[in-house]
Amino acid sequence: MTYLDQTPFTARNIAVTPFRPPMINIWSSGRRVSALWALAALGPDVVAARLQALAADHAVLQPAA
Repeated sequence: MTYLDQTPFTARNIAVTPFRPPMINIWSSGRRVSALWALAALGPDVVAARLQALAADHAVLQPAA
């Protein structure tokens, strides 16, 4: 977590904890994937189209009951 300046959080007594996904099943490569993977692998047009499709499908955005 060298990218994060923890000083502002510490000054406000906010603990900073890194997200550590489990290393089993679908999460086996979770520590190696970043938000930039989709942009690099798919390109900005595909990512934008998929995000727009998700936003248009309100059922996807509804909380689970």
